[in-house]
Amino acid sequence: MSELVPVNEILKGDAANCLKLLPANCIDCVLTSPPYLALRDYGVQGQIGLESSLEEYIDRLCTIFDEIHRVLKPTGTCWVNLGDTYSATRSRSGKGQPMNVMTDSQKGIAPKKLTGLEDKNLALIPFRFAIGMQNRGWIIRNVIIWHKPNCMPSSVKDRFTVDFDYIFFFTKSRKYWFERQREGNSISRLFNVRVRDVKLGRIKHTDRKASKSEISKYQEGYRIIRGRNKRCVWTVPVRPFKGAHFATYPEGLIETPIRAGCPPGGIVLDPFFGAGTTGVACLKLNRNFIGIELNPQYVRIAARRLAPLLTSRKVVQAEFGIGEHKRILKAA
Repeated sequence: MSELVPVNEILKGDAANCLKLLPANCIDCVLTSPPYLALRDYGVQGQIGLESSLEEYIDRLCTIFDEIHRVLKPTGTCWVNLGDTYSATRSRSGKGQPMNVMTDSQKGIAPKKLTGLEDKNLALIPFRFAIGMQNRGWIIRNVIIWHKPNCMPSSVKDRFTVDFDYIFFFTKSRKYWFERQREGNSISRLFNVRVRDVKLGRIKHTDRKASKSEISKYQEGYRIIRGRNKRCVWTVPVRPFKGAHFATYPEGLIETPIRAGCPPGGIVLDPFFGAGTTGVACLKLNRNFIGIELNPQYVRIAARRLAPLLTSRKVVQAEFGIGEHKRILKAA
Protein backbone atom coordinates (compact mmCIF):
# COMPACT_ATOMS: atom_id res chain seq x y z
CA MET A 1 0.00 0.00 0.00
CA SER A 2 1.58 3.24 -1.11
CA GLU A 3 -0.15 5.52 1.43
CA LEU A 4 0.52 5.47 5.14
CA VAL A 5 -1.84 3.41 7.29
CA PRO A 6 -1.43 2.96 11.08
CA VAL A 7 -1.76 -0.83 11.16
CA ASN A 8 -2.07 -2.42 14.62
CA GLU A 9 -2.07 0.94 16.38
CA ILE A 10 -4.39 2.77 18.73
CA LEU A 11 -5.09 6.34 17.72
CA LYS A 12 -6.10 8.55 20.64
CA GLY A 13 -8.56 11.21 19.63
CA ASP A 14 -12.00 12.00 18.30
CA ALA A 15 -13.21 9.46 15.73
CA ALA A 16 -14.43 12.12 13.29
CA ASN A 17 -11.02 13.84 13.21
CA CYS A 18 -8.90 10.68 13.16
CA LEU A 19 -10.87 9.13 10.30
CA LYS A 20 -10.20 12.15 8.08
CA LEU A 21 -6.49 11.38 8.23
CA LEU A 22 -6.85 7.84 6.87
CA PRO A 23 -6.58 7.28 3.10
CA ALA A 24 -9.64 6.26 1.09
CA ASN A 25 -10.40 2.59 0.46
CA CYS A 26 -7.83 1.24 2.93
CA ILE A 27 -10.04 -0.73 5.37
CA ASP A 28 -11.33 -4.28 4.80
CA CYS A 29 -13.84 -4.40 7.63
CA VAL A 30 -15.36 -2.13 10.27
CA LEU A 31 -16.49 -3.65 13.57
CA THR A 32 -17.60 -1.46 16.43
CA SER A 33 -20.08 -0.64 19.17
CA PRO A 34 -20.71 3.11 19.54
CA PRO A 35 -21.65 4.51 22.95
CA TYR A 36 -25.38 4.07 23.52
CA LEU A 37 -27.50 7.17 23.97
CA ALA A 38 -28.24 8.32 27.54
CA LEU A 39 -26.63 5.30 29.16
CA ARG A 40 -23.18 6.23 30.52
CA ASP A 41 -20.92 9.20 30.99
CA TYR A 42 -17.35 8.20 30.16
CA GLY A 43 -15.98 11.43 31.58
CA VAL A 44 -14.33 12.72 28.39
CA GLN A 45 -15.00 15.99 26.61
CA GLY A 46 -16.61 15.48 23.20
CA GLN A 47 -17.91 11.97 23.85
CA ILE A 48 -20.89 10.54 22.00
CA GLY A 49 -24.01 9.49 23.90
CA LEU A 50 -24.80 12.62 25.90
CA GLU A 51 -26.79 14.37 23.17
CA SER A 52 -30.06 15.96 24.24
CA SER A 53 -32.12 14.58 21.33
CA LEU A 54 -32.46 11.45 19.25
CA GLU A 55 -31.94 13.43 16.07
CA GLU A 56 -28.65 14.93 17.25
CA TYR A 57 -27.31 11.54 18.34
CA ILE A 58 -28.29 9.76 15.10
CA ASP A 59 -26.96 12.58 12.92
CA ARG A 60 -23.64 12.64 14.74
CA LEU A 61 -23.22 8.87 14.42
CA CYS A 62 -24.17 8.82 10.74
CA THR A 63 -21.75 11.67 9.98
CA ILE A 64 -18.92 9.59 11.44
CA PHE A 65 -20.03 6.65 9.33
CA ASP A 66 -19.96 8.87 6.24
CA GLU A 67 -16.21 9.10 6.81
CA ILE A 68 -16.05 5.36 7.48
CA HIS A 69 -17.77 4.83 4.12
CA ARG A 70 -14.88 6.72 2.50
CA VAL A 71 -12.07 4.71 4.13
CA LEU A 72 -13.78 1.33 3.63
CA LYS A 73 -12.81 -0.64 0.54
CA PRO A 74 -15.56 -1.24 -2.06
CA THR A 75 -15.37 -4.93 -1.06
CA GLY A 76 -15.52 -4.10 2.65
CA THR A 77 -18.11 -4.94 5.29
CA CYS A 78 -19.32 -2.97 8.31
CA TRP A 79 -20.76 -4.43 11.54
CA VAL A 80 -22.32 -2.20 14.19
CA ASN A 81 -23.55 -3.33 17.61
CA LEU A 82 -26.10 -0.86 18.98
CA GLY A 83 -28.59 -1.13 21.81
CA ASP A 84 -31.84 0.68 22.50
CA THR A 85 -33.03 2.84 25.37
CA TYR A 86 -36.23 4.22 26.85
CA SER A 87 -37.36 7.79 27.10
CA ALA A 88 -36.80 9.24 30.56
CA THR A 89 -39.06 7.91 33.28
CA ARG A 90 -39.50 8.63 36.95
CA SER A 91 -37.38 6.57 39.31
CA ARG A 92 -38.72 5.33 42.66
CA SER A 93 -37.23 8.40 44.32
CA GLY A 94 -39.29 10.59 42.00
CA LYS A 95 -36.25 12.59 40.93
CA GLY A 96 -36.70 11.92 37.24
CA GLN A 97 -33.57 9.78 36.76
CA PRO A 98 -33.96 7.38 33.81
CA MET A 99 -34.48 3.79 34.89
CA ASN A 100 -31.80 2.45 32.54
CA VAL A 101 -28.81 4.50 33.71
CA MET A 102 -25.95 3.27 35.88
CA THR A 103 -25.40 4.37 39.49
CA ASP A 104 -23.46 7.49 40.35
CA SER A 105 -20.41 5.39 41.20
CA GLN A 106 -20.49 4.09 37.64
CA LYS A 107 -20.79 7.60 36.21
CA GLY A 108 -24.47 7.28 35.42
CA ILE A 109 -26.18 10.27 33.85
CA ALA A 110 -29.67 11.69 33.92
CA PRO A 111 -30.26 13.23 30.50
CA LYS A 112 -33.17 15.39 29.63
CA LYS A 113 -36.28 13.73 28.33
CA LEU A 114 -35.75 12.65 24.73
CA THR A 115 -37.55 15.15 22.55
CA GLY A 116 -40.60 13.95 20.69
CA LEU A 117 -41.25 10.94 22.91
CA GLU A 118 -43.60 10.47 25.81
CA ASP A 119 -42.18 8.96 28.99
CA LYS A 120 -41.53 5.20 28.97
CA ASN A 121 -41.32 4.96 25.17
CA LEU A 122 -38.78 2.60 23.62
CA ALA A 123 -36.74 4.97 21.46
CA LEU A 124 -36.03 2.52 18.58
CA ILE A 125 -32.57 4.03 18.23
CA PRO A 126 -30.98 1.08 16.38
CA PHE A 127 -33.60 1.24 13.63
CA ARG A 128 -33.44 5.03 13.37
CA PHE A 129 -29.69 4.65 12.94
CA ALA A 130 -30.07 1.87 10.36
CA ILE A 131 -32.52 3.91 8.28
CA GLY A 132 -30.20 6.91 8.51
CA MET A 133 -27.33 4.77 7.23
CA GLN A 134 -29.51 3.41 4.43
CA ASN A 135 -30.45 6.94 3.40
CA ARG A 136 -26.74 7.82 3.19
CA GLY A 137 -25.92 5.02 0.76
CA TRP A 138 -25.17 2.01 2.93
CA ILE A 139 -26.63 -1.40 2.05
CA ILE A 140 -28.16 -3.34 4.97
CA ARG A 141 -27.56 -7.07 4.55
CA ASN A 142 -28.69 -8.42 7.94
CA VAL A 143 -30.13 -7.46 11.29
CA ILE A 144 -28.53 -9.84 13.80
CA ILE A 145 -29.91 -10.46 17.28
CA TRP A 146 -27.33 -10.83 20.03
CA HIS A 147 -29.19 -12.93 22.61
CA LYS A 148 -27.73 -12.59 26.10
CA PRO A 149 -28.66 -15.67 28.17
CA ASN A 150 -27.13 -14.06 31.28
CA CYS A 151 -28.51 -10.57 30.76
CA MET A 152 -28.70 -8.01 33.56
CA PRO A 153 -31.74 -8.70 35.80
CA SER A 154 -34.44 -6.03 35.74
CA SER A 155 -36.85 -4.96 38.47
CA VAL A 156 -39.32 -3.45 36.02
CA LYS A 157 -42.88 -4.71 36.51
CA ASP A 158 -44.81 -3.39 33.53
CA ARG A 159 -42.81 -4.83 30.59
CA PHE A 160 -40.54 -7.77 29.75
CA THR A 161 -36.83 -7.87 30.52
CA VAL A 162 -34.72 -7.05 27.49
CA ASP A 163 -32.16 -9.79 26.85
CA PHE A 164 -30.77 -8.86 23.44
CA ASP A 165 -28.96 -6.22 21.41
CA TYR A 166 -28.78 -5.59 17.66
CA ILE A 167 -25.86 -6.02 15.28
CA PHE A 168 -26.31 -4.46 11.85
CA PHE A 169 -24.40 -5.87 8.89
CA PHE A 170 -23.80 -3.14 6.29
CA THR A 171 -21.87 -3.13 3.04
CA LYS A 172 -20.60 -0.36 0.82
CA SER A 173 -21.22 -2.19 -2.46
CA ARG A 174 -23.49 -4.92 -3.79
CA LYS A 175 -20.49 -7.22 -4.20
CA TYR A 176 -18.14 -7.63 -1.26
CA TRP A 177 -15.78 -10.08 0.45
CA PHE A 178 -17.71 -12.59 2.54
CA GLU A 179 -16.84 -16.05 3.81
CA ARG A 180 -19.87 -18.17 4.52
CA GLN A 181 -20.20 -19.28 8.14
CA ARG A 182 -21.86 -22.51 9.20
CA GLU A 183 -23.25 -23.85 12.45
CA GLY A 184 -23.94 -27.34 13.76
CA ASN A 185 -23.63 -30.66 11.91
CA SER A 186 -26.69 -30.89 9.70
CA ILE A 187 -25.67 -34.34 8.38
CA SER A 188 -26.86 -36.04 11.60
CA ARG A 189 -30.13 -34.08 11.56
CA LEU A 190 -30.79 -34.71 7.88
CA PHE A 191 -30.06 -38.43 7.86
CA ASN A 192 -30.47 -39.34 11.56
CA VAL A 193 -27.01 -40.91 11.74
CA ARG A 194 -23.88 -40.22 13.73
CA VAL A 195 -21.17 -38.24 11.96
CA ARG A 196 -18.50 -40.70 13.15
CA ASP A 197 -20.33 -43.57 11.46
CA VAL A 198 -20.56 -41.57 8.25
CA LYS A 199 -16.80 -41.07 8.26
CA LEU A 200 -16.13 -44.77 8.80
CA GLY A 201 -18.79 -46.00 6.39
CA ARG A 202 -20.71 -47.77 9.16
CA ILE A 203 -24.24 -46.61 8.35
CA LYS A 204 -27.04 -48.71 9.81
CA HIS A 205 -30.82 -48.46 9.84
CA THR A 206 -32.16 -50.36 12.85
CA ASP A 207 -30.49 -53.80 12.60
CA ARG A 208 -29.61 -53.94 8.93
CA LYS A 209 -26.54 -52.64 7.12
CA ALA A 210 -26.94 -49.79 4.67
CA SER A 211 -26.54 -50.51 0.99
CA LYS A 212 -23.53 -49.22 -0.91
CA SER A 213 -25.68 -46.56 -2.54
CA GLU A 214 -26.90 -45.36 0.87
CA ILE A 215 -23.36 -45.27 2.24
CA SER A 216 -22.25 -43.31 -0.81
CA LYS A 217 -25.11 -40.85 -0.35
CA TYR A 218 -24.35 -40.30 3.34
CA GLN A 219 -20.61 -39.92 2.75
CA GLU A 220 -21.24 -37.45 -0.05
CA GLY A 221 -23.60 -35.56 2.24
CA TYR A 222 -20.95 -35.41 4.95
CA ARG A 223 -18.37 -34.15 2.48
CA ILE A 224 -20.59 -31.37 1.16
CA ILE A 225 -22.82 -30.47 4.11
CA ARG A 226 -20.75 -29.47 7.15
CA GLY A 227 -23.42 -27.56 9.01
CA ARG A 228 -26.22 -25.26 7.98
CA ASN A 229 -25.81 -21.63 6.99
CA LYS A 230 -25.43 -19.60 10.18
CA ARG A 231 -28.65 -18.01 11.42
CA CYS A 232 -29.21 -14.42 12.61
CA VAL A 233 -29.81 -15.07 16.32
CA TRP A 234 -26.49 -15.49 18.13
CA THR A 235 -26.59 -16.63 21.74
CA VAL A 236 -23.43 -15.37 23.41
CA PRO A 237 -23.14 -14.82 27.18
CA VAL A 238 -22.00 -11.45 28.46
CA ARG A 239 -18.48 -11.67 29.88
CA PRO A 240 -17.36 -9.43 32.76
CA PHE A 241 -14.18 -7.42 32.22
CA LYS A 242 -11.93 -6.66 35.19
CA GLY A 243 -10.65 -3.39 33.74
CA ALA A 244 -12.19 0.03 34.20
CA HIS A 245 -14.20 -0.13 30.97
CA PHE A 246 -17.60 -1.65 31.82
CA ALA A 247 -19.18 -1.79 28.37
CA THR A 248 -17.17 -4.40 26.46
CA TYR A 249 -18.67 -6.95 24.11
CA PRO A 250 -17.33 -10.54 24.42
CA GLU A 251 -14.77 -11.96 22.02
CA GLY A 252 -17.15 -14.82 21.22
CA LEU A 253 -19.60 -12.35 19.73
CA ILE A 254 -17.23 -10.69 17.26
CA GLU A 255 -15.31 -13.72 16.01
CA THR A 256 -18.03 -14.48 13.46
CA PRO A 257 -18.09 -10.99 11.87
CA ILE A 258 -14.29 -10.99 11.67
CA ARG A 259 -14.15 -14.42 10.03
CA ALA A 260 -17.05 -13.65 7.71
CA GLY A 261 -16.29 -10.05 6.79
CA CYS A 262 -12.50 -9.65 6.73
CA PRO A 263 -10.01 -11.72 4.68
CA PRO A 264 -7.02 -13.20 6.54
CA GLY A 265 -4.34 -10.55 6.88
CA GLY A 266 -6.86 -7.76 6.27
CA ILE A 267 -7.46 -4.64 8.36
CA VAL A 268 -10.36 -4.24 10.79
CA LEU A 269 -11.20 -0.71 11.97
CA ASP A 270 -12.91 0.00 15.30
CA PRO A 271 -13.57 3.75 15.65
CA PHE A 272 -14.88 3.29 19.22
CA PHE A 273 -12.10 0.99 20.42
CA GLY A 274 -12.79 1.07 24.15
CA ALA A 275 -10.89 -1.65 25.99
CA GLY A 276 -9.59 -3.14 22.75
CA THR A 277 -11.63 -6.34 22.45
CA THR A 278 -11.81 -5.93 18.65
CA GLY A 279 -8.00 -5.74 18.46
CA VAL A 280 -7.56 -8.80 20.68
CA ALA A 281 -9.92 -10.89 18.54
CA CYS A 282 -8.31 -9.68 15.30
CA LEU A 283 -4.79 -10.64 16.36
CA LYS A 284 -5.97 -14.09 17.46
CA LEU A 285 -7.66 -14.60 14.07
CA ASN A 286 -4.71 -13.43 11.94
CA ARG A 287 -6.19 -10.04 11.08
CA ASN A 288 -4.80 -6.56 11.65
CA PHE A 289 -6.62 -3.77 13.45
CA ILE A 290 -6.79 -0.01 13.73
CA GLY A 291 -8.36 1.37 16.88
CA ILE A 292 -9.58 4.89 17.58
CA GLU A 293 -10.39 5.85 21.16
CA LEU A 294 -11.11 9.22 22.76
CA ASN A 295 -10.60 8.23 26.40
CA PRO A 296 -6.87 8.05 27.35
CA GLN A 297 -7.66 5.68 30.23
CA TYR A 298 -9.16 3.14 27.83
CA VAL A 299 -6.23 3.55 25.46
CA ARG A 300 -3.92 2.44 28.27
CA ILE A 301 -6.18 -0.49 29.17
CA ALA A 302 -6.36 -1.64 25.56
CA ALA A 303 -2.60 -1.32 25.12
CA ARG A 304 -1.99 -3.56 28.13
CA ARG A 305 -4.40 -6.18 26.77
CA LEU A 306 -2.84 -6.13 23.31
CA ALA A 307 0.82 -6.09 24.36
CA PRO A 308 1.16 -9.88 24.86
CA LEU A 309 -0.37 -10.54 21.43
CA LEU A 310 1.90 -8.17 19.58
CA THR A 311 5.32 -9.66 18.97
CA SER A 312 7.42 -7.39 16.78
CA ARG A 313 4.60 -4.91 16.26
CA LYS A 314 4.03 -2.01 18.62
CA VAL A 315 0.82 -0.40 19.77
CA VAL A 316 1.29 3.34 19.48
CA GLN A 317 -0.30 5.55 22.09
CA ALA A 318 0.01 9.08 20.80
CA GLU A 319 -1.92 12.24 20.39
CA PHE A 320 -3.49 12.09 16.95
CA GLY A 321 -4.13 15.71 16.14
CA ILE A 322 -4.28 17.41 12.76
CA GLY A 323 -0.72 18.12 11.65
CA GLU A 324 0.78 15.49 13.95
CA HIS A 325 -0.27 12.33 12.18
CA LYS A 326 2.91 11.83 10.13
CA ARG A 327 4.82 11.35 13.35
CA ILE A 328 2.97 8.17 14.30
CA LEU A 329 1.89 6.65 10.97
CA LYS A 330 3.95 3.90 9.40
CA ALA A 331 3.91 2.03 6.11
CA ALA A 332 1.78 -1.11 6.06
